Amino acid sequence: MLDTLNIEGLYPLYRQTPPSPIDGPYGEAFLEKLQKFSMADDGSVEFAAAKVHQYRVAMTAKDCSIMVALILSSQRRLRDLRPAFSSSVSILDLDPKPFDSIPRQLRLDQAIVSCYLRTGGALPKGSLSLLPNIMASAERDDCTLLFHHV
Repeated sequence: MLDTLNIEGLYPLYRQTPPSPIDGPYGEAFLEKLQKFSMADDGSVEFAAAKVHQYRVAMTAKDCSIMVALILSSQRRLRDLRPAFSSSVSILDLDPKPFDSIPRQLRLDQAIVSCYLRTGGALPKGSLSLLPNIMASAERDDCTLLFHHV
């Protein structure tokens, strides 16, 4: 929700932000400050810096890794005799994206759009073969986790 501009809209704000903007500490107060910042562009350096920070936080969240470990438990559910699992979830790579990575992200975005336009949006052959399995398991009511051989 913090990424209200695409990279093309953010880049001009990045260019008017000082090379060493006020940064961190990245705690709850920092996030609250970014969430409450006025969305009206008043042309100030403070507005530009806040938008750049909001973008960096959004990119950090979009690019983090989520590790899920499922361990078969010796206990079984009485209701349906299915195996029970213990689980552990960890979130990794929450370091804020570097301020100076924004030009690289702009170039990458431009390369992706250029490739899409060159290929007419065609996907590689067979890339949609998993879609029916994903859709079928999403429609189940019992929330069973299904693994499909790939």
